[in-house]
Order: sequence, then C-alpha cells, then structure tokens
Amino acid sequence: MDKDVEMIRKMGNAVVDLQVKYRSSSLSERMEIRPQLEVLLRKYADYQLILFRDGVITTEDDLREMVELQKEIDKAAQTQQLVKAFAKTIAFVAKKVV
Repeated sequence: MDKDVEMIRKMGNAVVDLQVKYRSSSLSERMEIRPQLEVLLRKYADYQLILFRDGVITTEDDLREMVELQKEIDKAAQTQQLVKAFAKTIAFVAKKVV
C-alpha cells in the first residue's frame, strides 16, 4: 500500500472522529466548534482531490504527524481540547492543500 492510500485512511478516520465528537457535544460546544468543522471539511475535500493525482505525495513524516493528531483527537474530552485538535488538524490539512 502506498503512503497516499495510508493517509487517506488515517485522515478519513480522524475527520470522522472529529465529526462524532462534534455530534456528541452540547449545543453551546457545537456553536464554538462548528466553524472549525466546516473549514476542516472543506480543506479535507480539497486534500482528497490532491491525493488522487498520480504519484505519491505523502511522506513518512506526514503519516507520523497524522498519527499524533489522531492520538490528540482521541484524548480530547473537553471543548478546549477539541478546539485545539480541530485547529491542529486544519493546519495539517491546509499545509497540504497548496
């Protein structure tokens, strides 16, 4: 399996986990998180299109960073932790969508 395929899987899992955490949040928490979720989903869609180009663009460092982000998402229990996890995930995806 090439690294792009692995990234599609790992990033997809992270995005789904963030959506589930969003849906599990209180209404006031959702109001705080929703703008970030919308940005993330747009950037993620752009990045998916890039990953379908010919050639492999994902590096081992990218995969390691995604694994660390997933761990942070998994640990995010409070709104501020979740906001931070969203921000880091958005930043990661945004730097890939150049």
